[in-house]
Amino acid sequence: MNYQKYLVTGARNPVGRLVVQMLLAEGCQVRVLVPPESDYSLLKGMGAEIAEGEIIDKDSLKDFLTVDDPRNSAVIHTEEILSISNNKNMDMRRMNVAGAQNMIDMAMRMKIGRFIYLGSAYSLDPDTALTGGKVEFDRNKVDGDYAATKAEASAYLMEKITFNKFNASLLLPTFIIGPGFSDDYDMNKILKKYLENKVSTVSGGHAFVDVRNVASALVAVCENGQPGGTYILNGEYKSAQDFFAEVSKQSGSEQVKEMPKWTQSKTMDKFVSTFCRITKKDNPKEVYALFMNNPDVNYESTVDGLMPDSEVRKVHESLVDVLTRPGNEVLPDRIDLEKSAEAAKAIKPEEKVEEVSKVSEAVMKRAEESAAKAALSNEEAEKRAAAAAAARERVQAKIEAAKLKAEQQAEIARAEAKTASLASESKKDEGDSLISKNSIEDIMAQKEAEKKAAKAVAPAPAPAPVQKPAEVTVDDIPEIKPEQIAPAPVAPAPAPAPAPADDGAGKPLWERAGGEEISEEEIFGEDKF
Repeated sequence: MNYQKYLVTGARNPVGRLVVQMLLAEGCQVRVLVPPESDYSLLKGMGAEIAEGEIIDKDSLKDFLTVDDPRNSAVIHTEEILSISNNKNMDMRRMNVAGAQNMIDMAMRMKIGRFIYLGSAYSLDPDTALTGGKVEFDRNKVDGDYAATKAEASAYLMEKITFNKFNASLLLPTFIIGPGFSDDYDMNKILKKYLENKVSTVSGGHAFVDVRNVASALVAVCENGQPGGTYILNGEYKSAQDFFAEVSKQSGSEQVKEMPKWTQSKTMDKFVSTFCRITKKDNPKEVYALFMNNPDVNYESTVDGLMPDSEVRKVHESLVDVLTRPGNEVLPDRIDLEKSAEAAKAIKPEEKVEEVSKVSEAVMKRAEESAAKAALSNEEAEKRAAAAAAARERVQAKIEAAKLKAEQQAEIARAEAKTASLASESKKDEGDSLISKNSIEDIMAQKEAEKKAAKAVAPAPAPAPVQKPAEVTVDDIPEIKPEQIAPAPVAPAPAPAPAPADDGAGKPLWERAGGEEISEEEIFGEDKF
């Protein structure tokens, strides 16, 4: 093997797990990345070093990528989320795009010597890939949200390869099937709908590749691939009818009929969707969308030159394992069984019994060694798990203590702020009251001063001495018409009006005895009303 240490992501999934097993079988040092507090029980006992981190968090990747000799180390990035639905999936986008970009950026920053990316053949622009033209990635020229996310991440990696001389290669397989996947894997859900719910099939087709071939190809590309190389791994193409005929044959179930052609047309999409929603039945076009996306695309493999001795498994072989093995079965057992079976086939009938015995003893010895190694690895894994659990408890305790302290400080701060606010409001009320009181007093004093000043500037003249009027009779009083009577002016404190002169001429009351007219200013001062 070419590298001192291999750093593998996605090891909880079948592809990554198989890559780890193949590398360990060659005696390589392997470190795997797992999310914190996730279930990685299938990785325990394998002998790989386990590092915790999230690919969507760059800082958490430092420990995973920190090695003694980064230039002599390789990253094999297989972590992904796969969905055949055309609906937007933000979790898939975060994992497949942002996560892949984070891993690429951190590998470059940590100066890792080699980077292998697990992409998808369906992220290629079909117009160029099928004609043997230049490989291009354009998310706007592919079908399905999964293919779009892989195209975007692949384009980002190609940019780093071109402009930063990053030593990276891409493996682009068609749809992956085979044993080891969980029940929520898209292919397993398709098989369940077909076998249990008897959902009608659709037209179309797809190219399938076995998970074991994908793992082998990743290792081969890592060791022998060219920097910047993009390698297509194509399996066997099957039409939907041939595929499900094989499923029925292997499972012993009756083959389900295909839905009528006219209901599969795009013009009937709304009608079929409404009918299935009302009747609460599965929509075949949604269940088997895999066969309807790129139904005629059948790429040619370009990875064969890197692994000439490897034979691509047929769909028949993959389906046998899928239908007969539980999804969480540990894959190394199957690999050992296959190797033992191949060794048994290689023995010719005419060979001596001693040779057969030697082969059996070798197989048994290897099995015993593997069991002993697994026991030691399990013990070591348990110790590491216990240490990690203790560390997590200590960190959690510190976090809780910090939270409690922060809450206490916040409570004290709130109390101090409340006290300060009450004191401020009290001072403000006192100030407002004092200001109001002073304002009223000032206004009253100002008014009083204005009155005194007015009296000092224009004092009212002393009234003329009042003469005793002569005795008169009613007949002597002249007749006064209403229009001759002027309204008396209103004054807050008018000076006593002078008595009219008894001259019998009917003069107005505001005239002086001497006949001079008295002005309003002399009577009322300068106050205006």
